Amino acid sequence: MRDRVGVGAGLGALVCSALLLGACSAGSPPSQSSTSAPATPPGDTVPLVAAGSPGNASYLVYWDQNEEVDLLSMPSGTQGQLMPAWDLNGQVCVLPDGRFVGGYDPTLPGQRNLGSAKPYKQPGDGEELNEPDGSFSGQTLYVPGPYKMPGQRLGSDSPPTPDGVFNNNQTYTGCAVDKKGDVFGSDIADAQGDYPPPSSGRLVEWFAPSYTTYCIVYGPTSGGYGPHHTDGTGGLEQPGMMNLADNGDVLVPNVGSSSVLRFAASSMPAGAASCPNGIYPRSKVKVSDFVKVPFPAGVAKDPTCDCFAVSSYIGNPSISWFTADGKPEAGHGSVPGTTAADLGKSAGQYNPFGMAFGPDGTLYFVDIHVVCKALLTGCGPGDYAGRVMRVTVTGGQPSAPTTVAGGFDFPTSVTVCVPGRAQVCPYPTGKLVAPLSGPSENPAPAVGPSNAPATAGFG
Repeated sequence: MRDRVGVGAGLGALVCSALLLGACSAGSPPSQSSTSAPATPPGDTVPLVAAGSPGNASYLVYWDQNEEVDLLSMPSGTQGQLMPAWDLNGQVCVLPDGRFVGGYDPTLPGQRNLGSAKPYKQPGDGEELNEPDGSFSGQTLYVPGPYKMPGQRLGSDSPPTPDGVFNNNQTYTGCAVDKKGDVFGSDIADAQGDYPPPSSGRLVEWFAPSYTTYCIVYGPTSGGYGPHHTDGTGGLEQPGMMNLADNGDVLVPNVGSSSVLRFAASSMPAGAASCPNGIYPRSKVKVSDFVKVPFPAGVAKDPTCDCFAVSSYIGNPSISWFTADGKPEAGHGSVPGTTAADLGKSAGQYNPFGMAFGPDGTLYFVDIHVVCKALLTGCGPGDYAGRVMRVTVTGGQPSAPTTVAGGFDFPTSVTVCVPGRAQVCPYPTGKLVAPLSGPSENPAPAVGPSNAPATAGFG
């Protein structure tokens, strides 16, 4: 779970707190034995849990907030929980069969989150694979290594801090699914407060259909820990919420370069055999700047034009449109934003993070909502101030954003799914439960579970 409290002074602390990044502890420091981790059950060899019926929904909007995944059904406007609070805190990416992935890290009991009372998923950080009905499949996508939580079988390649905190050095935030069904995840690593951010971030690919083999496509090349240079230098600099270009290129917002990076699909690994020792040769990767914007956080394809919207969580404009080759979309308006000097001065401000478009061209984005105790001091996401917002576009001119749902802690991204023959959209079974927001998000006692590994289900 990301820490909700933003502290510190100056722009460095502002960027840390405004983004997302705290730490969570799963207890005492884990064992660091070098025994190999057993594989998790391949997702393509276990029965698929069917989704509930979304009824007459023309499309569904999903967002994460405080470990929970919620949904909006359009055009009815009905809202509900897809996945009750249990670790997922990042971009949601839907596979064609209705399963979905999202970044996770175990919650601290002291954060009094409902997810913190449930068994810990293993290893300490990764992408969790969930069923179409919103339940946990029992499988996680991760980079194996010796660093485990106590009592768990699976370890990752990133060590915890001395007090047992795992996500100070590794946190998966963004994701994307390519045409082959491979899953990409962006790891912000130890970009937890410094600005400019460190170059410890990674782009990792897990290969369909089992998702038990991996490749670090782009990451640190020196320093750090172990053969993968975990938390070393030479990698990404605070990567954000991802997407694909029409030709399959992977688009990754990267704060340190003030740009959305474009990884050419033609240069990506064909499979695990192309990735010796789990690291893709840097010489094979073709990467370029797709667009240049300050504090990039999200990128989304606009279905009404051959163009993309890109969000900046600090700056004015906050959302701009670009052509498929990265040039400003001629004649298209933008969404005004909040400069660093104006953070927290207006109750109506918004700080766009992850984004997605409905098939009708409606733009949905997460407002992570940065507030400050003083000018650029004590800045961070406001308690229960996060929102999902909507923008309609007429003749290329965006409307003022309006709130769809709010009162959230640490929402980071939105995802749109359109039900169809080639796409199953996740949907819960049984009666919908309203999203939790405000203080109701945090009713759990400050006592967490044992370190027993999580199993499939709802915890």
